Amino acid sequence: MTTVLLPPHVPAFPELEADPGAAAVTDSLRATGVAVSDAGSAIEGGGAPAEWTGRTAEAAQHQMTLFAEATRAAVAALEVVTLACDRYVAAVTALTSEREHLESERVELNRSIDDLAGAVRSAEESEAAGLQADADRLAARARDLVRRLDAWQRHVKEAEDRLIAAFRSVDTEREAEQRSHDPSVPDPDALVRQLQALGHDPRAVHAWWSHLSPAEQEALKLHSPELVGNTNGIPCGDRDDANRGSLQHDLDHLHALQEDGIALTDAQHRMLERAQATRDALDLGRTATDLNTGKPVVTQLLLYLPGAFGGDGAGAVSFGDPDTATDTAVLVPGLTNDLSSIASQGQDALHLFQNASNHHETTAVIAWMGYDAPSWDPQRLFDVPGDGLDVGGVTREDLAEDGGHRLSDFVDGLRVTDQGGRSHLTVIGHSYGSTTAAHAAHDGLHADSLTLIGSPGAGGGVHDVSGLHMPAGHVYVGSADNDVVTWLGRDGSLGMGQDPAQAGFGATRFAVDPGPSFHADDLGQGIRNHTSYFDDPSTSLDNLGSIVAGDQPTVVEGRHEPANDLARNWAEREAAYQAQQAYHHYADPVADHLVEAGEHALDGAVAAGQAAYETGHDVLVGGAHLITDPVGSFQDLWR
Repeated sequence: MTTVLLPPHVPAFPELEADPGAAAVTDSLRATGVAVSDAGSAIEGGGAPAEWTGRTAEAAQHQMTLFAEATRAAVAALEVVTLACDRYVAAVTALTSEREHLESERVELNRSIDDLAGAVRSAEESEAAGLQADADRLAARARDLVRRLDAWQRHVKEAEDRLIAAFRSVDTEREAEQRSHDPSVPDPDALVRQLQALGHDPRAVHAWWSHLSPAEQEALKLHSPELVGNTNGIPCGDRDDANRGSLQHDLDHLHALQEDGIALTDAQHRMLERAQATRDALDLGRTATDLNTGKPVVTQLLLYLPGAFGGDGAGAVSFGDPDTATDTAVLVPGLTNDLSSIASQGQDALHLFQNASNHHETTAVIAWMGYDAPSWDPQRLFDVPGDGLDVGGVTREDLAEDGGHRLSDFVDGLRVTDQGGRSHLTVIGHSYGSTTAAHAAHDGLHADSLTLIGSPGAGGGVHDVSGLHMPAGHVYVGSADNDVVTWLGRDGSLGMGQDPAQAGFGATRFAVDPGPSFHADDLGQGIRNHTSYFDDPSTSLDNLGSIVAGDQPTVVEGRHEPANDLARNWAEREAAYQAQQAYHHYADPVADHLVEAGEHALDGAVAAGQAAYETGHDVLVGGAHLITDPVGSFQDLWR
């Protein structure tokens, strides 16, 4: 019998999973820090009312000073524990990933030991020496693996000990006060001044941020989360931390008012609606699996300004981490969108994320609502001020031009914080957002490709693909034949410039589903055709996924019929169709004179359709100017 000394199996070791709830605890701590910091700043900037004098004023001022001191101590303590929680979550996430690799290696090693045991049982004595050498190699691997497993368990305990020590270091009032007076503790006001002095240069911002200590970064996230979260050049993970703190603070504050029976103002209702929509967009990632990791999709809040643009709000939610992704896409929505629709935009982004991930590269897709798109809720059309004024922007490029500048700034920030190899970055503009993206490209957009879908025009200053300054062959257009918005492209007052789907424009047109034809009594189908580009499954989504991954989509020929002719032809066909419907309903088909009358009516209806198209153009443009000329630009509300 052959004798070989085999190593024992490596035993199982404890499981460890990064609980998503741990990150939520960090968000709540940061939101509390934001609230306490705001309260302290408000007290310090106030003082006793002017009409208070003497001892009353002195007593009030004394109490305010004590309160301000208490808030500073509380903020100092929260800075310590929030940073510690952040580090703990990061450590546990890394340790969980390390455990997966160690467990896979353990299972494979034990299987090799079993295979060798089987070989030994059927081996001849002459084979013993070679089999023992194999067993010795497996034993050496087992010893090394056990050593690394012991180190892993030690690192788990060290992470827990660091978290506990951080909480214990400020778990008394005296410790928190000492921390707040420690001269080594960061001064957030000074840091804010430094950041503001850098202006809008993302490279300077990134270099400055990178040289801050973790404690300084955390102090800024609590003191000025709206500044950290919305400054281009700060890494995406840090922007996400700060914006989640702001978001949780808003939700906590507004829900607390409701629970106390306090009626919210209209502005507060709008803020709550936009905050909840943002939370819903972030939650989408929990319900989907990243094909490349097998885990829930990572989501990040890269922009959160619920009061921007007169209350429409601004926001950006990313599925995947743009700082580490191989492929990144920025989706720019159009007409009727604001922060209240960010969850719907997020669903489109998630569909594209999952489709592009099929190409087996790490991906990030960002739903970017960072500009003031024209609002148009038909039920609020006569809400002035409000949608009744904002809708006038539909036929003008002011908002698209301003949005293009904001989009370029955002992309510049992504380029600066990109880690490792340069990410392949695609900007995708839909509807009015395509005009916005085209304006950005015309002025110098640092993207690798530009995609315009459902476009009403590429902007008044762009006459062909050369005006978009993208790499050759990397301007893509998706245009459904029965998408009514794509019939608007033209130079002049109606439409947003040239139709980029025209063959003469020079872009690469890719295949999309044409969408069902429709009649005047179902104009909603024409709108559904316009909003179907991200439907899952769809030809359009598959091609968009290929573009994001840097692959070639299915190409089709560009249009040869002018966009406006498509609209005019539809109007003529529709007038004829309606006349035929009326004729067949009312006419006696046996009476020749009625047949002749019906034919004349048909001819007249076609002519009426042409006239109605031209008149409608004049009325729409005149009305738009009438509404928007007195309003001016909203570009200074947030920049």
